[in-house]
Amino acid sequence: MATIINQRLAHLRSLVVDDMAAMRQNIRTQLGQLGIPHVDQASTPDEAISYIRRGAYDVIICDYNLNRETNGQQMLEFLRSQNILPASTMFIMVTAETNYDLVASAAEFQPDAYMVKPLTGGKLLERIERLLDKQTALRQIIGRLNLKDVAGAVAECDRAIQAQPKWSLDIMKLKANALLELGKPEEARTVYDAALKLRDDLVWAHYGLARCHFASGQLEEAKAVAQGIIEQNAQYVMAYDMLAKVAEAQGKEQEALDALNRSYEVIPSARRSRMVGDVAYRTGNLEQARTAFDRTLKHTRGSLTAQPSDLLSLAQVHVDAGEPHAALQLLSSAPKHYAESDAFSATQAAVLAQAHIGMGDLELAQHAFERAKSLAGEARADGAALALAKAAFSIGRDDEGASILSKAVRADHENTRLVSLARKVLKDSGKEELAAEVVDGALDQVNAIVAEANALMRKAQFDESLQKLEEALQGMPENTGVLLAAAQLHLLWMSQKGLNLDYVARVNNYLAKLDTLMPGNERVAKMYRFMRETLSRAKK
Repeated sequence: MATIINQRLAHLRSLVVDDMAAMRQNIRTQLGQLGIPHVDQASTPDEAISYIRRGAYDVIICDYNLNRETNGQQMLEFLRSQNILPASTMFIMVTAETNYDLVASAAEFQPDAYMVKPLTGGKLLERIERLLDKQTALRQIIGRLNLKDVAGAVAECDRAIQAQPKWSLDIMKLKANALLELGKPEEARTVYDAALKLRDDLVWAHYGLARCHFASGQLEEAKAVAQGIIEQNAQYVMAYDMLAKVAEAQGKEQEALDALNRSYEVIPSARRSRMVGDVAYRTGNLEQARTAFDRTLKHTRGSLTAQPSDLLSLAQVHVDAGEPHAALQLLSSAPKHYAESDAFSATQAAVLAQAHIGMGDLELAQHAFERAKSLAGEARADGAALALAKAAFSIGRDDEGASILSKAVRADHENTRLVSLARKVLKDSGKEELAAEVVDGALDQVNAIVAEANALMRKAQFDESLQKLEEALQGMPENTGVLLAAAQLHLLWMSQKGLNLDYVARVNNYLAKLDTLMPGNERVAKMYRFMRETLSRAKK
């Protein structure tokens, strides 16, 4: 039974991840003695991920050295990047490495705490109690952020700093990040500067200043700050990401690729290699793309962290590089469970069609194309649509290819990477002359719909404006630009005419879709705030 001092631990669910049975059992015993009754054990990253997907844990204690394929840091990166790990879960890394702090400080996804072996019950209790204290201090802020009330979170930060000065730096970090989400880089800069006056070695605050510069369009300043961080700490991987973002914004794609390659050298993970592969492919550097995606597959082979898109990306690279036989071999090696996804099977068939053309077999290519088309269904703004369009061009069905590509661009016209890849499909297929008609025409068409809806709203023709966007969403249900416009115009309608519960439901549906399509996007965060303000006024 839990003692009084350990009463807060009595309701915690915990997971211990270690490849050594004796170590797992030792930690489990110590947690039990502290009053934590529910302790699950996992011996591999895959087993741990399965446990976490089945239910939430309050505490995860994970060994850094798990196996040759995936270490604890890489598992944490996967969990956080895939949004599998709830924000409330305390992740404690256990390591025998005395220099693990260098690894943790460099990583994009950091554990809540780390402990150096050997562990004792007293040390575990101290660390868990401290994390629980921190959770309590930040609870109101995190609660606001979970509700998408970013402005409310900023206000809670101001209150918490007064009430909980012990956690002031953690609170300032949350506040500055929230201000950036609200599109207030100058106010965020003030917070980062204040944090640096307290401690000038806070790398996250220096990086925050780079983010402020980038958000303000001060690209060279953002680049200079990122380079300064790297000069002080060459292992800080997010600084390389900033260099890549600046380079892409400036149209310097090779510089972006160089920065991402350097980030992979710091953290040689599947995610980093995938980022390199994506940029290399978009810039036409097929050799680097091949190396990167091949490396990604090796990182994740036989693991739950594997992503089917990696295999498809490498197969497409082989086709583009004139290696159809290698593409066919790779596609035939796909795990059987991948075929359970129509999206995977559609893209696989589309790449197969291209590979068969490369092998000179038009009949097999046409058969694969028809299968891809039947599986793809309605056009979406994704890799399947791009591969399908490319397959259509490869077998001489230019009109179908143009139609598929146009629909894909219309499906998410504000997705700059999709638009760039659509242009690449035309270039690779020898159809660059169609870019104005297919890509630019699709962009103009959607922009015209949004512009017309806005014009109708300005003329106080609310119902006609909303109907225009609703019709657009029938054919483009995941177009982020149209979803944002629809949410905004419905809220404007209610600000003029009062509360409408059907419209509230619609806006919530739009924003839920946007959260999935654009996680962490600043414009979506602003729309949530606009919704709260509008509903508050409408109810008065």
